[in-house]
Amino acid sequence: MKRKYPNLWVALIVLLLVQAVIQMRVHPLWVRNYAPKQVTPVGLAPEQLLVAIAGFREFLATILWVRADGFFHSGNYDAILPMLRLVTWLDPHNLEVYATGAWHMGYNFTDEAQRSDRRYIPMALKFLEEGIQNNPTVWDLYSEMGWMYYHKIQDPVNAVPWMQIANEHPNMIPARRHMLAHALFKSGRFDEAVDHWAKLFLDAEKDRGKDWESNNLYDVRQNNLEELILDLMRRYGPEPETQPPVDLGFDATVKVVRPRVLLVEGRLGIPTIGCRVTVILRDKGRTLEYSPKALKTFTFEVDSKLTYMQDSLAVREEKFRREIDMSKDPKMYPFKAEEYEVEFIFEPRYASPNVQARIGSDGVGMYDARYMEVVREKPSPIEVPKYARVSDALRRELENPTREVSYRRVRKVVTLTRAEILMLGKRGE
Repeated sequence: MKRKYPNLWVALIVLLLVQAVIQMRVHPLWVRNYAPKQVTPVGLAPEQLLVAIAGFREFLATILWVRADGFFHSGNYDAILPMLRLVTWLDPHNLEVYATGAWHMGYNFTDEAQRSDRRYIPMALKFLEEGIQNNPTVWDLYSEMGWMYYHKIQDPVNAVPWMQIANEHPNMIPARRHMLAHALFKSGRFDEAVDHWAKLFLDAEKDRGKDWESNNLYDVRQNNLEELILDLMRRYGPEPETQPPVDLGFDATVKVVRPRVLLVEGRLGIPTIGCRVTVILRDKGRTLEYSPKALKTFTFEVDSKLTYMQDSLAVREEKFRREIDMSKDPKMYPFKAEEYEVEFIFEPRYASPNVQARIGSDGVGMYDARYMEVVREKPSPIEVPKYARVSDALRRELENPTREVSYRRVRKVVTLTRAEILMLGKRGE
């Protein structure tokens, strides 16, 4: 005999109706106050939309994020991107997803030699910008944006403004505040770097003796402040160790040894270890704009016609040499343009401390007759979110930056044609 549950069915129907009424009232408030700023939910299937509208957004987002983490650990990186998009639409306040997703885009798409596909970096910055717009009152994603500039792009000048915003939040993790001092120093703003370490040291002094962590923080900040002042005196004081300048005698050559395979080599006359020369191959006249504003809207699509390769070459005994094979990654290096520029750059800002002790972090102690450049930079303007917790003075400075810094570097550019790189004529094509 079959049992009937009329009361249960009635209760379920009533609960669904009540939930629907509540959702109709709550959803407009959520859209106005909490929803992400994009116009449409990119990548949502109809059944996923149905679940989201039914009021299970955060629950579904958590499940999908666990699934995305599984894709990451299995190395299925391509599957992670649409999952990230879906999770952030469902739960735009999940800071971990924005931070991890940007790191994934900036670092994990690589070629066979583990060189990053730098076409994804503007996408990572745009993703972080969206996260900041959806979470303007917390420090975490401002710090992540600053780190992306500082570490991956190696642009301390544009790292500083984002770290300044993060540092204005009183609940920021104490150790993360140190990065602003490092970025200020690498960008050549030595006076501000000293001031920041001094402020951090005084703050740590107030809690000294409270516990082990407070004592350790005090020691770290004291050591960094003292070492920075000593370094500045040695490098830029009355009797600087950076003088007389070292003659770099810089030069670099490129040779196509096989189709899509280049042999790059050259000389950099610094008689110590710890130097690296950056080499970039790109379509002639094309550069990557490392800025959230480089993309009008967030997208997973990169320019499939753009070839952009960047590598770092170690200098040993004043020489560098490497064979760069791009033949195994045709999607990353499509070689669609007719001409390409191979750019060799050495700048001291990210050199090892023993190298900077001789030539300075701004290159004041180096010289080259042919390829020396003086670069002048100031940060790109930032439209600070309306509800960001920043002072009026900092907001004005970030929206209209005036502080300019300069540093020295050496740079040489070699031009190659598509026919040369693909060795078309030599293979009878």
